Amino acid sequence: MSIAGSVANAPRNAAAMGLGCFQIFTSNARSWEHKGPGKAECAEFIKCVKGHDLAAFAHMPYICNLSSGKREVHEKSIQALVANIRDCEALGIGYLVAHLGSHLGKGVEPGMERLCDALGTALHKTERVTVLMENSSGYKNSMGSSFGDLGRILDTVGTDRLGICFDTCHAFAAGYDLSTEAGVERVVEEFESQIGASRLGLVHLNDAKFPLGSGRDRHWHIGKGFIGDQGFISLFRSKPFSRGSFVMETPMSRPGDDTMNYLATKRIIRASIGVQL
Repeated sequence: MSIAGSVANAPRNAAAMGLGCFQIFTSNARSWEHKGPGKAECAEFIKCVKGHDLAAFAHMPYICNLSSGKREVHEKSIQALVANIRDCEALGIGYLVAHLGSHLGKGVEPGMERLCDALGTALHKTERVTVLMENSSGYKNSMGSSFGDLGRILDTVGTDRLGICFDTCHAFAAGYDLSTEAGVERVVEEFESQIGASRLGLVHLNDAKFPLGSGRDRHWHIGKGFIGDQGFISLFRSKPFSRGSFVMETPMSRPGDDTMNYLATKRIIRASIGVQL
């Protein structure tokens, strides 16, 4: 949801759309410049969220790379993570989604060391917000595309203020087959064994524009990509994904696409677990 005009406009617009949860950027998504919301905006935001019984999530700027081997970028990324966590604290947001970035060809092990250092440092400097690591799509040099790597980061950093944001498109692009019932069963089993269902804080609900294992981070409209209706039905029927918070990051190709995807998701939920919405 956009925060144009005021950060409090996000929960107002989410409530008007009939949503139960929403996600925002607390600062410019593609700039190092950071200007957090003022006290009055924060107070109004908190009032709107509570008044409409919403769940609010925030997302780190895309420009950050917590795994970078470039010292300046790594340090700026840590500073941005700390600043965004403090924004969330001021806004009463309990969860901040973070991309894990790229090791830039320097190797997985050095990247893992820098990533864990960045997460540990930022969490040590702050108090309340849980950082949700978003699984990556498996693009070249990316970090955190496998459940095993995500579980390793959780163990290394060693804090309950670290969790997972599971992106369906990213998982599919990284080779996790979510398009069939059997595939979803295997994915859920591996997720539970390598990470643990209790660590799941948010799902980014996106179809995939390209085939399984493509490594391409290209979100598509719900039910119209390579995951398809059956994949999402199977996902909603699985225990870890049968409840919780879901945010769509689907494309806006034309006016009304958000509504189209929202209605498609409601239809799939009805088909999967019979919830009356």
